[in-house]
Amino acid sequence: MSKVKPVSIRTGAMTKEERIKRKNAEDTLKGKKHITQTPPTDLCSQGKKAYKEIIESLPTNFLNNTDVHTVSIVADAIANMQKCRDIIKNEGLIVEYTNNSGAVNKDQNKAILIYQKYSEIFHKFAGELGLSPSARGKLALMLNEEIEKETDPLLRVLGRT
Repeated sequence: MSKVKPVSIRTGAMTKEERIKRKNAEDTLKGKKHITQTPPTDLCSQGKKAYKEIIESLPTNFLNNTDVHTVSIVADAIANMQKCRDIIKNEGLIVEYTNNSGAVNKDQNKAILIYQKYSEIFHKFAGELGLSPSARGKLALMLNEEIEKETDPLLRVLGRT
């Protein structure tokens, strides 16, 4: 099943009545309370910093209170990826360890695998927030279409704004 897109960026055929109903439903689900600038207390200091940077990087009123968890997941992923980078920087990509029989072996640093997992989480949820270049491109397209509708005098006269 494909992702459902907001009506403002949906490209498929839809009647004006369907579009209005869908837009009203989306606005109702979005809620009125805007997202808090204060990061959740369970985030580490790096996560709190990332949370604030994410909130500040997006347009005002873009996020609402239901987005706190998604922003927290992205911020936590960023913080944990940074911790993994620090570990890799200190220990290196390849680490030596002694097995039970006393032999010294070399293996990939486990922090690389952890980094990879958090990177996947970041990409999944960052896209949901519009933090990827392609997501921003879609949002820019949506914004431009809305601005054109508002400024087109013919559409205003016809009442299609």
